[in-house]
Amino acid sequence: MRNPVEFGGGLETPAENGPRREELRAELNVQNDMLATLRLRGQPDPSFSDTRIYQLLNEHNIKAGVDQTAIQKVVNQVRSSIEPIHLEEVVARGKPPVAGINGTYHRLVRESDKVNIREDGKADFRNIQKFVTVDKGQPVVEIIPESQGTPGHNLYGEELKPDPPAPAPRKPGKNISLMPGSHKYIARIHGVYVDDGKTIDVSPELVVEGNAGLETGNIEYDGNVRILGNIERGTQVRVGGNLSVGGTIESGNLKVAGDIEVQHGINTARQGSLQCSGSIRSTYIENSVIICDGSLYIEKSILSSYVISHENIEVSGQGSALAGSEIVCYGNLSVGHLGGKAGSVTRVFMGTHYKNTRQWEHSKKELETLEEHINSMTHKLKQYRDKVQRYRGNVPVALQAEIRQEFRAYKEELAKQRRATSIFNYLSHHRSNPHPITVTVREMIHPGAEIRYHGHTEKFNQESSSVILEFSPEDPKPEMRAFKKA
Repeated sequence: MRNPVEFGGGLETPAENGPRREELRAELNVQNDMLATLRLRGQPDPSFSDTRIYQLLNEHNIKAGVDQTAIQKVVNQVRSSIEPIHLEEVVARGKPPVAGINGTYHRLVRESDKVNIREDGKADFRNIQKFVTVDKGQPVVEIIPESQGTPGHNLYGEELKPDPPAPAPRKPGKNISLMPGSHKYIARIHGVYVDDGKTIDVSPELVVEGNAGLETGNIEYDGNVRILGNIERGTQVRVGGNLSVGGTIESGNLKVAGDIEVQHGINTARQGSLQCSGSIRSTYIENSVIICDGSLYIEKSILSSYVISHENIEVSGQGSALAGSEIVCYGNLSVGHLGGKAGSVTRVFMGTHYKNTRQWEHSKKELETLEEHINSMTHKLKQYRDKVQRYRGNVPVALQAEIRQEFRAYKEELAKQRRATSIFNYLSHHRSNPHPITVTVREMIHPGAEIRYHGHTEKFNQESSSVILEFSPEDPKPEMRAFKKA
C-alpha cells in the first residue's frame, strides 16, 4: 500500500505570530493496487476542483480505472456543503481478470449394466454387460473445450492475466468425428466404447485387460475380441469375429464366428462345448469338447477330449500326442504319437463331416415324413375325385372350394418335397470327404489306437513307428508306407 499524500487548501490568514489553520485535508489510500479511496476532512471550499484529486492520483502513478463520475461527485459535495466535510469515496478501481471456464465432457452412450440380484438374494455377476457397443454414426460423447478468460489490469495499467482454464478431461480418439456446428462426436466405425481416463474412442476390437470372468461378466461382441488373461470356467463368450486369448480357456461355453488363438491351452473339464466357425491354434487341448469348422493347429497334445474338425488337424511339436480321445476329422491328420503308452483307447473317424452327417440324418427323417404326408393327401384327393364323378357335373360349391384348398396344400407339400430332396442329395455327397486323405504319425502309433474310415476300422494292437496311412474313397482299407523325416 502506498503512503497517503496530504495537501492543504483554502488557508486562512493567521493572527500575527499564530499558527496557520488548514481548512481541508485530503489523503488517498491504495489497497492491493486495485482500489484507490479518497478521504476528505475539513471545511467546505467553493473553489475546490478536480485538479487536486488528479494531482493525488498522479503522485500515486495511478493511470487506469479512474472514476470521473465519482470525482465530480466529490467536487460538487465539497463546493456545495454547508457542513464540515467528512467523506470517503472510491475514485479509481482496477479491473480484475475474468476467469476462464474449464473444459467438460458428457458421455452420450448408456452406462454399463449394474449387477442384478437374483430371486434367491444372490448377486448375478455373470449376466452383466460391462462393455458397451456403439453403431457407426451414433453420438458417443460431447466434449466442450475450455474457454479462455479475459485479462484485467491494476491501477497502474499493468495487465493482470487470469489463471489458464483446465482443458476437457477427455480428448477425442481417432475413430470418432466432430459433428459440424456442435461439440458432439459420433462414431466413425462400429465398435466398443472406450474411455481410458484420457481419451474417448471407439475400438473395432474388444480388449479385456485381465481375465474374462466374474469381474467382466459374460462377453458378447460381434467383432474381434482379445482377452489378455484367461477365460474362467462358467463364463459365456459369444464372438462375431476372431478370439485371441493370452492365457487359458477354461470355459466350455464359447461360440466364435472367426478363428481362435490361445497362447497357452484349452481345458474345459468337458463342461459344455467350444464351437468355432474358423480355425483354432493352441498349445494343447485337454478334457474338452471342440467343434471346429476349420482346421486345428495344436503344438503339443490333444488328450481326453472329443474333437471335431471339418478341415485338417495338425499336432506339430516334437513328441506331440493325440491320446485317450475321440476325433472326427474331415481332412488330413498329422501327429507325433497316436494313442498312449498305457493303451488308452483313441478313436479317429476320418473323412467324416460331422455337421453334414447330422443334417443328412435330419433331412432323411424329414423326407420320410413328407412322403407319408403326401401319400395321405394323394389318397384323399382320389376320394374327392370319386365324389365328383358321382355328382355328374353338379358339384356343390362348398365341395368345390374344399377340393381347391386341399389341392393347393398338396402342391405346397410337393414343393417342400422337391426342396428337401435337393438338400438330401447335397448332404449325401458331402457328408464324407470325396478326396483321398492321409493320417501321418511321425513317431509312434501305440496299441489302443483305432482309425475308422467309410465303415472300415484299422485297429493297432502293437506299436507301429513313423507311418503314413493313405485312405481313398475307392478302397476303405488304407495303404501304409513309411514316414521319412525331411
